[in-house]
Amino acid sequence: MILSPARYLDSHCHLQANRLIPVREAMFERARAAGVARMLCNATAEKDWQAVVELALTRQEILPFLGIHPWWAETATSGWDKRLRSLLVQTAAGVGEIGLDKCCRADFGQQQLLFETQLQMAVELSRPIVIHCVKAWGRIVAMLEQLTRPLPPIMIHAFSGSEDILQRLLRLGCFISFSARLDNDHKMHHCLLATPLTNLLLESDAPGKPNNQTVFSAEPAAIIQLYRLVATLKETPLDEFRQEIWNNGEIFTHTILPR
Repeated sequence: MILSPARYLDSHCHLQANRLIPVREAMFERARAAGVARMLCNATAEKDWQAVVELALTRQEILPFLGIHPWWAETATSGWDKRLRSLLVQTAAGVGEIGLDKCCRADFGQQQLLFETQLQMAVELSRPIVIHCVKAWGRIVAMLEQLTRPLPPIMIHAFSGSEDILQRLLRLGCFISFSARLDNDHKMHHCLLATPLTNLLLESDAPGKPNNQTVFSAEPAAIIQLYRLVATLKETPLDEFRQEIWNNGEIFTHTILPR
């Protein structure tokens, strides 16, 4: 493998968050200094679609993803799907963050309707998909297995399912992304080790609150520590591991590249 200059990918973050505005420039500076050269920035509701698009227009390192997160499923108003499709047609963006979550208050039927609509949109437009799932793994996988082939690239964000679910997702060709939860959730290490390097991605999920039990901060620059941890667990030299993750990110986002 020919190694490129050190470049790290953050496969999932939300840098459009309003609370980041006072510190965003400093956050980008720290990311640049750490070698984090690409960040996949996900919207969560229609209200922040434009903010994600504008951030990507002003920051070459940002790749935009647009969608409605299950937590905000009930904020979708009439015509949301037409507006999302129109924006995706105009913008080189993926579809995300979308999914199902049985632990949030949003009506599960509404979540499923939005999720299925956004999945079909991504299939039709050949856009990469970022999926959130909490305690709805069986339903998520069944819906993915029923999609018309060929599937667009799919990433499972902050994976927390079982090894059986993992294997079904891998058979679908999904990329599996792990977060800094690995630092204190040793139960997930067996799923990490069962994930082939060719299907693996890593994320900061910034700007989530740092867990007091982890040494990692929730910002892109801190993802270097996660790379070091996972490279060690995978028994792979850091430079080779970093390059593999970068290559995976290129494959995952190939329909919205080059920029």
